Amino acid sequence: MADTHLAQMFFDRARAGGSGTAYLVRRGPAFTAIKWSEAAERAQAIASGVLTELPLEMGTCVTIMANTCLDWILCDFALLSLGLLTVPIYVSLLTPEVGYIHADTRAELLIVENREMLEKVRAAREGFNFYDQDYAATTIKLRRCIVLDPTGLAPADDWESLAQVEQRGRAALADTRAERERRMSAIKRSDVATYTYTSGTTGEPKGVIQTHDNMLSILENVEDAQIFTDRAKIGGAFLFLPLAHSFGRLVEFGGAFYTTKVILSSVPTVAEDLALTRPGFLPAAPRVFERVYGKIMTGVANGSPIKQRLFHWAIGVGKRTIPYRQRAQPLPLALGLQLKLADKLVLSKIRAKLGMDRMHALLSGSAALPREVAEFFASAGLVILEAYGLTETCPGLTTNRYDNWRIGTVGPAIKGVQLTLAADGEILAKGPNVVSGYLNRPEATAEAWDSDGWFHTGDIGELDADGHLRITDRKKDLIKTSGGKYVAPQKIEGLLKTKPILSEAVVIGDNRKYCVVLVTVDKEKLAAWSQRTGNPPDLHGPAVQKEIQGYVDEVNRGLASFESIKYFRVLDEEFTVENGMLTASFKVKRKQVATRYKDLIDSMFTGKTSDKSE
Repeated sequence: MADTHLAQMFFDRARAGGSGTAYLVRRGPAFTAIKWSEAAERAQAIASGVLTELPLEMGTCVTIMANTCLDWILCDFALLSLGLLTVPIYVSLLTPEVGYIHADTRAELLIVENREMLEKVRAAREGFNFYDQDYAATTIKLRRCIVLDPTGLAPADDWESLAQVEQRGRAALADTRAERERRMSAIKRSDVATYTYTSGTTGEPKGVIQTHDNMLSILENVEDAQIFTDRAKIGGAFLFLPLAHSFGRLVEFGGAFYTTKVILSSVPTVAEDLALTRPGFLPAAPRVFERVYGKIMTGVANGSPIKQRLFHWAIGVGKRTIPYRQRAQPLPLALGLQLKLADKLVLSKIRAKLGMDRMHALLSGSAALPREVAEFFASAGLVILEAYGLTETCPGLTTNRYDNWRIGTVGPAIKGVQLTLAADGEILAKGPNVVSGYLNRPEATAEAWDSDGWFHTGDIGELDADGHLRITDRKKDLIKTSGGKYVAPQKIEGLLKTKPILSEAVVIGDNRKYCVVLVTVDKEKLAAWSQRTGNPPDLHGPAVQKEIQGYVDEVNRGLASFESIKYFRVLDEEFTVENGMLTASFKVKRKQVATRYKDLIDSMFTGKTSDKSE
């Protein structure tokens, strides 16, 4: 029988799971197991505590701004069980962005992690400017804030701690039971569950209207892809992704849907936590896999010649097995024997060192995974299944699967999803997980959904003979040179970002005679390169320039003449969320980059070149 709504799903699974482990939480040097029964009891207490102090009407918005943690998840399910709409907010957003989301949703309650984040909201309540529009203090309707960690906060009328809410709620469980049950039974699968905001790479962020049915449908249909198998459940799902991102939220809901324990981690402790917990399922953005790959290759480069040769031999053996494994074909006898030896001597040690010796599924989404990275992991016996989707699709449309995967593609459509390509190659989608529109944005909704109900993704792609989708670029990112040639910048940028010392690349060339690129350098990789080569780590010095020139030349050899890079510039700073060059989900804000570095970009088209690529 299908689940009625997300909260009902959670409490049903909790009753069935009982004393089994629902979550693993880092406390000090070790992880503590949280039982399903304990998680459900806390969620009920939170719901009861909210009702007794602030009886919000069903359909009211509640914002949650905190790092990924158990409290976030339990508050989410507690609020959903009351028929409230939860709205996740990235912790890295600036005050105007936080203010805009509160004004747009008219949220009345905020769950916030700590003093620093509460201050952002307090500042927004005084008024803010967003996209050149002034918002007065009266546009934010917050009535109360609940703080997860109140350390350093002075007592005030606008907040209380989560501990206080839970304590009050436990005492009132009997008194609130009838109202909690009434609300739970009144929630329909078609009701809105959450508004999740897009990253805003192309303009003002939009609140995506996600229903219980949208989220439950993707969970039901992803089951067919066999990612959450018994093997994955043994190790559990590793969650460090922000819960303000639909990818992270899917894992949150998936833990309950599949009754799989969720290991809660954080970005600073990912490597250590992986080694401690040895999970079975790891979803991550390509950036994470790129960094792991970079560190491994840097370590190999600093090793002895014998270790380097052994490593590259073993990876080479693994790479030769990929064509067979992608099609689930048996390996030739000689290759199979070589793989066993390579695995014993090198590959198994790589997996163990990464904490991935029990790994069943590595899932990559939200951006393109460089082929070089995908091939390395697959060679080491760790297949990264690339998937594709958007916030508007909650967030899946396609995924590779172990019995049918192709490097360089994002796999075939998920069960229940229909895909087609428009005349210009844009990917169009339908399915029960595809939402119906944006909050308060009728024009944007009409632009993205056509009269036949197809959602226009804004991505350009192509389907191969086996139905595997390949993303070639963002429709709005395509570059048209002054010679009329179309260039897909993401392909070129992906090739450059895998190079030893580079971290980001942005190709420029729209309405220009040729293409140029801005690159940023990873300071940690640069220091290791400097130590290894004896060259000074001067970004604009001849040694670094020559190194990067070599990367550009290598990439250019695989490009058509009209899309090759003529000049490059090395930026003095890396792109960050704080300096406004990355969204909260670590996507490059192209417009901001083009604006900030306009003079530098123009210099590459006027002959005033220093950093360059001929």
